Amino acid sequence: MRPHERVAEKLREAVRAASAGDSLGTEVSIAKDCDVSRMTARKAVNALIAEGLVERRAGVGVFVRDAEAITRRFRLIAGDLLWDAAIRVASAARRVTLESGAEIELRDAHGDEAEYLAEIAALPQSGATGAIVISIHSAAAEAALRELAATGFPLVVVDQAFDSGDLVGVASDNVEGGALAAEAIVAAGHERVGFLGDFEASTVRDRWEGFRAKLKELGRKVPGKYDIRGVARLESWEEKVAALVPRILKLKTRPTAIFCSCDAVARHAMRALEANGVKVPQDLSLVGFDDDPIAEWTTPALTTVRQSFTSIGRAAAEKLLALVAHADTPRESVAVPVALIRRSSLITNSDRETSK
Repeated sequence: MRPHERVAEKLREAVRAASAGDSLGTEVSIAKDCDVSRMTARKAVNALIAEGLVERRAGVGVFVRDAEAITRRFRLIAGDLLWDAAIRVASAARRVTLESGAEIELRDAHGDEAEYLAEIAALPQSGATGAIVISIHSAAAEAALRELAATGFPLVVVDQAFDSGDLVGVASDNVEGGALAAEAIVAAGHERVGFLGDFEASTVRDRWEGFRAKLKELGRKVPGKYDIRGVARLESWEEKVAALVPRILKLKTRPTAIFCSCDAVARHAMRALEANGVKVPQDLSLVGFDDDPIAEWTTPALTTVRQSFTSIGRAAAEKLLALVAHADTPRESVAVPVALIRRSSLITNSDRETSK
């Protein structure tokens, strides 16, 4: 029997001998009494919370649960709920947790990275059983998440994948998404292509890698790589894209098609191209990534790679529930399938010549 299982069994015996509302002590005192680390005590307590036997009260301790009370309380932290995808992730996660008999509280950092980091730091004392955190892809945020995960706190990160370690991620299959964009652009006959995006995010680097590798496989030249630099993680890319587009247009052999790292970047690029007298798709085709609600309403409608944020939210909640119920659940990231959505922002080279 592993240490946390031994502690959990001892706590079960204490619960059987106690009444609802009785204190079992704090995690520190439990760890001391059982001669284990606090992390081991936390795992044992989490196991009993998942079984509905006890509840954790922030700053007070662990108490025997009333059989009718809800004890699993999760938090979902978003950098900015103005991002429609965050709302869809939260809505799907909420449905799954409610169906399991748990509660979930939504926390919005309102576009402020310092507030986002403070929300993460507060989780161990929040009374939450576990948390879903939507990644903002900053070094400071990842360090905070790794520090939290190392304590054994049940945690799932959305929109970021991890190869190994304590962090569990749920994200779209971004490499495959990049490959799908490349296939569509090549099928349209484009020879000179580019990639425009914010390479600080691991998801964007994965899209680039899938895009680049598929183009190479299909016998195309290495695409132009146009990096949006120096944008704060929760700010708009509009100014940076507007400044970068004219530089792309001045290239001796400028691209005829550009794959953008997300739909927001594609929309900013569309406006910047128009401001510089370049028509989409007659002069230059664009492909985005996300399929956010406005993608089909742009002029022209945006060809894009669809992420299912509902599936991502559902998978994140299911993974969190598993981590809480079973401490030995594999800490492996989950890749959610994507699909190419064809619209009018991508045309063939022959159609492009005809439309001029």
